[in-house]
Order: sequence, then structure tokens, then C-alpha cells
Amino acid sequence: MKTKKEIIEINKEQKAFYNNEEKFSKPNYFTNAWRNFRNGPLNSFQKKYELRSRMYELHKAWMGDLTHKKVLDLGCLRGNALSLYMAQNAKQYVGIDLSDKATSDLQDKMDALKCPNAHAIAVDFLSDDFLESDFDVIYAFGVLHHFENFDVLMKRLQEKLKTNGEVISFDPLETSIPVKILRSLYRPFQQDKDWEWPFSSKTFIEIERYFDISELRGVLGKTKYGLLIHLFPFNEKFKSRKINKMIDSDWRAQEFNDVLNCMQVTMRLKLR
Repeated sequence: MKTKKEIIEINKEQKAFYNNEEKFSKPNYFTNAWRNFRNGPLNSFQKKYELRSRMYELHKAWMGDLTHKKVLDLGCLRGNALSLYMAQNAKQYVGIDLSDKATSDLQDKMDALKCPNAHAIAVDFLSDDFLESDFDVIYAFGVLHHFENFDVLMKRLQEKLKTNGEVISFDPLETSIPVKILRSLYRPFQQDKDWEWPFSSKTFIEIERYFDISELRGVLGKTKYGLLIHLFPFNEKFKSRKINKMIDSDWRAQEFNDVLNCMQVTMRLKLR
């Protein structure tokens, strides 16, 4: 397992990758095919059935009233779906990412909305250069699975949170057989494979050494098969009825084994 120092060196490579617009915006054939699928059929499916919007509303509920809270948006890039919401509503908002180009773009958006207590900076979360602390909420959307050594990550999260602080996360899973097969086929061609480790069942054990998982939801469990139904020319009423039934089943499922059958997981973590 890599040390904190070794991870910081890898993160420098990751920063160079995301700052290289040509390399980032012109992926290889396989990465481009996955990106087109993710941004095309999968995205339209999630929008039509409000999968992401349902999750974002849940995240807002978990955050609660931000008026008196200091929030860290970890791995914010150019801003995720809730970045500007947090920037406008939190007592203090700090967005951090490895890419200075991305954080500059986010800062411009926040300046345009006149968010005086919101700042986006390019810094490594693990680095001693990141001095901010005492956060009430750390929002990590699609971020935690980019840290190979979870002990290092969990300790750093603990250091940066206030007493009773919380982490709200969303990450991909690699715990079901169909997903394992797909990822094993794609991974040799994946451009960012050196800093991407989808969660395994062991990941949850590591997390629970440091945090209580107070709430969790699996995403795209049975619903991942609903995508196939969505793509076939079935009757629209039939498709809607079947898919919504799958979505409701996934959303109600909070048992650990049910979550492991999903493609993604979102969690609310509380300090022990």
C-alpha cells in the first residue's frame, strides 16, 4: 500500500493529466466510447427517471441548513451539481481540486453569483499546503475512490472535520459480477486507471474503522437492468412501470448486501 508521500506524487501526475486540456478532452477510443455512453444513453436514462436529482435532494437533506456551516467541496473540479448551491448557502464554502484550471473556472462562476464567502483553490487534500480545517460537512462527489490508501484518506478526513462533522460521498462500486466483468474489460484501456479504485466490500470495513455509516443508498442496482429495458422499443407505459418499480426497490434497499449489487453507492459518514 502506498504511503502518503507516494500518493501525493501520483496526485501530481493526476493534476498534470486534468490540466492537459488536449489529453483530457481527447481520450483514447475505449475511454471515448465509455464517455459517449455515459453522457448519452446513461445520462438521458438518469434524467428521465430523475435518478441523479433524487440523490442530490437526498444530499441536501443530509447537509441540512448550511447557514452556520463551513463546507468543503472535495474534488470540486469545475463544480458539481451542488457546488453553487453550497457556495450560495453555506456560512463558508471551500472548493478544492488538483486542477488550477478547473478551480479558476469554478471561482469565476461563484464571483458572478457574488458569493463572498466562497473560494475555490487548487491544492492536494493530503498536502501540508492545505491548511483549512474545522469543516462541518465534507462533500465528496465521485472523489473517495481516487485514494488507494484508505487509512491515509480516512485519517485526513478526521483531521479536517469538526467534532460531529460529516462526510457525504458518492462513488462507484466493483462488488457485483456484471460490473466486475465490465470493468475488467475496460480497465486496460482506461486513461485514469492509475488513480481510480472503485469500492470493494473491504472498503466499507476500512471506512467503519474511522466513521459510522449512518445512512447509505445503493444506486443502479436492479435499475441497471432497467437501462436495457429503456433502450429497447417496448411500450412506454410498460417501460415506465417496470423501471420505476426497480428504482423504488433500489432506493428502499439499505441493507449492506443489497447495496453491493449496485453500481454506485452514496453514504453519510459521521465521526466516531
